[in-house]
Amino acid sequence: MRYGLRLLACLTFAAALRAGEAPPPGPAPVAAPKDALELAAGGWTKIAEVPPDPFGRELEPGRGAFLCVDPESGRFFRYGGYTPGETNDLWSFDLAARAWTNDLKADYAWPPPENRPGAGPWWQMTCDPKRKVIWFGGGKGKVGSTHRALVADLWKFDPAKKTFTAMKTQMYPAGSVHLAYDTKNDLLVRAPGEDSEWAVIHNRDATWCYDPNKNEWLSRKTPGCPKYALGAPWVYDEGAGKCVYLFPKNDGTSETWTYDAAAGVWEKLACDPSPPGRVCAGAAYLPDQKRIVIHGGIGHPVKPNEYGYMHRGGGNQLHDTWMLDTAAKKWTCLNVGEPAVPVLPGQRGSRMEPMQGMAYDARTQTILLAAPTVGVWALRLKPEQGSAPAPLKLAALPPFEAPQVPERVIPQAPPNKRLLDLEPMTWLKLGGGAGLVGGEVPHIYDETSGYVLKYGGCNNGGTTFASGYGNDLSAYDPATERWIALRCVDPAGPARPGNGCTRFYAYDPVRKCDWFAGGTAGNPLAASLPAEGAKGTWRYDPLKDRFELAPSEKTVNTGAGVVTFYDRANNCFVGVPKSYGTGVAVFEPETSDWKLALKELRAKAYTYPAYVESLKLMLVFDEGKLLSLDMQKLAWNEVATKGDAPATDANARPCLAYDPDHDLVLLALGSRFWSLDVKSLTWTALDPKGEKANVNECLVYDRRHKVFIAGESTRSNRWALRVK
Repeated sequence: MRYGLRLLACLTFAAALRAGEAPPPGPAPVAAPKDALELAAGGWTKIAEVPPDPFGRELEPGRGAFLCVDPESGRFFRYGGYTPGETNDLWSFDLAARAWTNDLKADYAWPPPENRPGAGPWWQMTCDPKRKVIWFGGGKGKVGSTHRALVADLWKFDPAKKTFTAMKTQMYPAGSVHLAYDTKNDLLVRAPGEDSEWAVIHNRDATWCYDPNKNEWLSRKTPGCPKYALGAPWVYDEGAGKCVYLFPKNDGTSETWTYDAAAGVWEKLACDPSPPGRVCAGAAYLPDQKRIVIHGGIGHPVKPNEYGYMHRGGGNQLHDTWMLDTAAKKWTCLNVGEPAVPVLPGQRGSRMEPMQGMAYDARTQTILLAAPTVGVWALRLKPEQGSAPAPLKLAALPPFEAPQVPERVIPQAPPNKRLLDLEPMTWLKLGGGAGLVGGEVPHIYDETSGYVLKYGGCNNGGTTFASGYGNDLSAYDPATERWIALRCVDPAGPARPGNGCTRFYAYDPVRKCDWFAGGTAGNPLAASLPAEGAKGTWRYDPLKDRFELAPSEKTVNTGAGVVTFYDRANNCFVGVPKSYGTGVAVFEPETSDWKLALKELRAKAYTYPAYVESLKLMLVFDEGKLLSLDMQKLAWNEVATKGDAPATDANARPCLAYDPDHDLVLLALGSRFWSLDVKSLTWTALDPKGEKANVNECLVYDRRHKVFIAGESTRSNRWALRVK
């Protein structure tokens, strides 16, 4: 009778999900104990929070991160995640202490360090008790001009030494986030399918395995294997000696499959009932009960696309917990309540919460779940749910403490001696490798951090989410000659300006921040962003790596344009619409209000200006003429100049940058350069020594090293030049 009631409840739950209704409530979650950890059986209990972001950036540390327990130490490990900047940090959680330890701090360098996996979410983790290591596979760990949504990296992690070893990369296009260790056959088994940029799914009717003894990947022909769905549960059942795969169907239901690596055979199990289909769910194998438990995830309905799998379109947030007896081909819905998902103020997008950060500790018979907006929850099953746990009582513990806040997110490196010693009129090609590209956006020099910043842009990184229009924030550090990925593309991610190109942004020397406004949002997914995300005014604090939305009640549609600057004399942020639009948008930080200058002020598209402090004017080079914008009179004026005047170049996008140390302006037209002496307003054609830079949209003056930094938006190359 008791089982019949549970079965009826689960069937009602599944029917409600298909109908778009809320499932019937389970037991209320158990509150976290204050003085001691006493985990009662039968329900989810909150025991801690995830590691907070010490800078208050409203980020979600570890979102998209898996969880894996080390049976030797009993510690739970998680790696990376979406934010901040798609991290490569390593954390461990001590159940007895209810506390996290930062075992390996994030390194924002690009290219990433070679002694650990790349930065990003979905590093599938699976324990290997034979070698006492944890295997890391898949992941979204490479960001650059050819941003692969998934990679085929494989790493071996020693929990005792906390060291990583790179293994043989799978010689197979793209990769999979699904990886499980098969104890019976001593193999790592990868789930089916190939995912190219999340857009085209290829089913090769083959299942891949990795042999740790030979450091080799093996391809097994498996005709009729299930299709691939990103983030679908994939677990090894040690009792059955098979991997279990829960495939989500487009109608909201699911199929349960097993894979026998020794025989190379897939089998679809006839399970009734089956859990509603889902992706990004938590999944763990319980060896003492010989059962698999899954929890939560993202389910039906889906948004129509090529293959209709759920992750791309999003769906309902699921909170149910199910148990599978593989031998009996039987799923059971567990009545254990659900972790509470808070609704945070100002949240953006659908804010679906991946729940795949789940693992089982056999020593304490505890399932642990860790997700950023939920926190850390524990579950111990009652005897009728398949377990007979002994009472678990731990001594009183100190409260969970947040890490101390350093002065800045990324410590400033010492000055670059190569730049300090650079001879005048000599090009110096800088290092740094691949960076986050994207055109039709200005580059700015942030005086506080010493970085050259770029935000989003057209043709941005080939990323799937952004459809070529990013909302990523990248920085080039001249001191270390490296790219830093401060934010990676995520249009439904934490608070930040909307994705797009031709955005207004400039550095504010008074408040030591950067202002962002306007821009285009060509991404079809941008509809999921609130209006203020695309048209609002944002400030960015480079020391705390934090975006804040300015509380402006008079925000105007500033449109799109790259003629943008900060007027230091009048203490305002100015943007001029592109393509000879009328009006100039002026933002006053003191009042957080915009106003629109009503006089007809014009500027050409893709003309990058410079604010000249000695003249208290903005200058722009437009069709062979040097123009100034007088903010007091709200008028454009043609500046009369002398000397070797630059010729018009229809193919170049003119860039100006101001050197306050020598009171001169550098003009770049592709690979041709002129300097303008501000006092005499005299042009001089330049022909520096060395490999010439080709400038397209990137020209700034580095006040720390007293050199110009030049380059192309759509390439990562950067050069330095000192004129005087």
